[in-house]
Amino acid sequence: MSPSRGLRPPRIVSAVLSRLQSRPQCRHHAVHAPRPLPTTTRNTNRAPGPADAPPITQLRLSPRRLHVYRSSSADPFFNLSVEDYLLRHSPADSTILFTYTNEPCVVIGRNQNPWAEINMPLLRHMQQTPETYVHFVRRRSGGGTVYHDLGNLCWSVVMPGKAFDRDKYAHVVVCALQSLGVRDAAVNERHDIVLRPDVSTDGKKVSGSAYKIIRERAYHHATLLLSSNLENVSKLLASPLRPFLETAGVASVRSSVTNIGVNKEQLIDAIEAEFLRTHEDSAGEVSRVTLDQEETLQVRTYIKEGMEELKSVKWLYSQTPRFTLTLPDKQPLPELHGQPSLTPALPEHARFILFAERGQIMNATVSTSPDPDFAFVQSHESHVRLLRTPFEGASIAATLAQVNSLDAAAAQPVTRWLEAAVGEWAGGEWNPNAIKDGQPTMRKRALRRLLRKDHYASKLSADKKKLELELQWRQGQLARRKRTTRKGADGKPLVRLVTPSLVRHVGATEFPRFRTRPVAARKYPGSPPDKPKSVKGKTAVKTKAATRDKPGASNES
Repeated sequence: MSPSRGLRPPRIVSAVLSRLQSRPQCRHHAVHAPRPLPTTTRNTNRAPGPADAPPITQLRLSPRRLHVYRSSSADPFFNLSVEDYLLRHSPADSTILFTYTNEPCVVIGRNQNPWAEINMPLLRHMQQTPETYVHFVRRRSGGGTVYHDLGNLCWSVVMPGKAFDRDKYAHVVVCALQSLGVRDAAVNERHDIVLRPDVSTDGKKVSGSAYKIIRERAYHHATLLLSSNLENVSKLLASPLRPFLETAGVASVRSSVTNIGVNKEQLIDAIEAEFLRTHEDSAGEVSRVTLDQEETLQVRTYIKEGMEELKSVKWLYSQTPRFTLTLPDKQPLPELHGQPSLTPALPEHARFILFAERGQIMNATVSTSPDPDFAFVQSHESHVRLLRTPFEGASIAATLAQVNSLDAAAAQPVTRWLEAAVGEWAGGEWNPNAIKDGQPTMRKRALRRLLRKDHYASKLSADKKKLELELQWRQGQLARRKRTTRKGADGKPLVRLVTPSLVRHVGATEFPRFRTRPVAARKYPGSPPDKPKSVKGKTAVKTKAATRDKPGASNES
């Protein structure tokens, strides 16, 4: 019957009810109720959160899995740092479209050699005035060297690692271009976007792609030439040192380029519309965000530290893979920008070889004498003085001037040419281990977490190996016990073959049951004797125990 009819509830029920009533209320009782999602429309301008909160702070808290980001800044260091932040701090199942425009800059891949890709004398000349200033940037992804300016549109898609595809979002951009009337846009076999009027031709390149993949996330970013200064592209990407360098880094593939000639804002809208059309079946709403540089840097230290790293000398030059510079003899060196008359040539039998790694000279062979013995002395002295010298024009020239054994008349013109061709290093200092405001940098803390994970992983691996060795030893002991086990008269072993500790290590499936020492039945006076067993028609000999326990029997053998 129901207690509502005046009957007392059962004793157990009343005890449970009284216990529940006396229990203190849970502080987090609200988590049991369904959490209401923020009421946003498909065309919202900000992610859910306080109205005055910067939009970048709501990325990880947003219940939506589609995000459309725009950057109002033209700083290439800021935009690339935001891209890295979106890659490493966005939810693992989210997909983000990020569009931005950079100031004039030359961007090389992470594994490229700047002296093999960039015309350094021209770059330093353009950096002397603010009107023609061009940044030098090394991005965090691979790929070749590209030129950015305000007539260039950069787009990036951050996605889950399992959904990574080199052509998927390139086709999205092609569909957006075709919707604006660019009918001959296509994706070639190198995953780049080209304008191909005829199928039989390779076409002219309008977009170059690069990629980065980490554990659970990846991004595909690329450029679009809308109205760029193509003259700067051809001049800045023609290095005078390229014929003399052998590098272990990635070399850029030279292609003919052209401008598309469409409106930038219309193209951004078309790309966003095509991006949303591609993900129309995805659950959740879309977040539209416009990032402001000053506001973002105030709340995201990771992006600020990323900018400091990208601007540092250590990142720009010391990340260069190993390479070898070899200048030929009896051959005039190419003309440099601003110094048309400086085309020296090494004398016959002269040698000029520099091997550098991580931006430092690790081996050098410089000699001008035709005599082999004296050339060896020159090479040895130049190697000792140039060892660990930064691969910088002024440093190399100053060090070679101290080599007394070299012929000054033959070496000085080549040294001046090399100083102008290599150029000076320009950048700031960056130390990821530095303590700022009493706290280590975010990258230092991230490194500590990685080291801690590696320590736990190595410790777990060592424990696992130790357990495997112990298991092998126990299995060997088990095999030896099986061979040397004493057996009783009934043929059963008299020792325990399997121990509980061994079962815990190996698993109960290996040993379905325990076989332990059999306990002999006690014989009391008057108990019936054991029945003799018949073995092949003969009566088995009685055991000593049975004879000893028989009343009136003798114990003599």
